[in-house]
Amino acid sequence: QEYLQVMCKIIVDFNGTLDKFIGDCIMALWNVPRPVERHEEAAVGAAMDMQYGLVELNQKWRIIGVPTMRFRIGINTDTVLVGNFGCECRINYTVLGDGVNLASRLEAANKPFGTVVLVAES
Repeated sequence: QEYLQVMCKIIVDFNGTLDKFIGDCIMALWNVPRPVERHEEAAVGAAMDMQYGLVELNQKWRIIGVPTMRFRIGINTDTVLVGNFGCECRINYTVLGDGVNLASRLEAANKPFGTVVLVAES
């Protein structure tokens, strides 16, 4: 809970839109539903602050004996479909497209590369 609170605040502070939680993953969007000037820089700035935020949380957790954690971030900028998607029983505002899939793959690619943040532009 504390982790999500800190990370979500950073995303919102950088004008991001919280899309969804997938396990401990946070999917965030920039430039939708409203335009964000220099949204690419905002996303990268949020990623950097999230790293600093996690360092602080891990320091606190070590002191009180709580397990620490790591994360990886994938950022991609692309033209995607935006809107309410779903079916009769469930609709969700989100984004769809190859650019979204690439961001997810970038996040996963951090592990073998030993990196924390990977950024691309489709």
